[in-house]
Amino acid sequence: ETTAAAAEDPSIPVGFEVGMRAADFTAELYGENPAVFRLSEHRGKTVIVNFWATWCTPCCNELPHFDELSRNHPEDVVVIALHSNMVTDDVEAYLSQFDYEIPFGLDATGEIIASFNGSTMLPQTVVIDANGIITYNATGSVTYEMLEKLVAEAGIS
Repeated sequence: ETTAAAAEDPSIPVGFEVGMRAADFTAELYGENPAVFRLSEHRGKTVIVNFWATWCTPCCNELPHFDELSRNHPEDVVVIALHSNMVTDDVEAYLSQFDYEIPFGLDATGEIIASFNGSTMLPQTVVIDANGIITYNATGSVTYEMLEKLVAEAGIS
């Protein structure tokens, strides 16, 4: 299968820069039923990883954009919002105020954001194409229009 072949291509290094393969990760999801999000289970779709925190106002302001994008592209886009390991508030209580459909997880150790060269600078958005290759990785707020453009650039129109 071409998708799997490209994803496993040993000539493409695993890393955090655009053009590199994203390292696989597993994150525990918030919610009543304990579940996990595993990046490798979403090959074939564009995956957007949003690193955020309740205490980061720009992060909270852009969450509706990620949710809208997910609702508008249910077949080919997967969004995961990962809370920073610096949890100062009750994340589930915060999220209960909203009607978000996207999954929210916890980067409990900080290893996931570190694998994308991230730090305490939030928000950070990473776009990974259907083959597991990073097409965007940057800190700073995004708009809905930017997200649509990034998804298109990742190869799905």
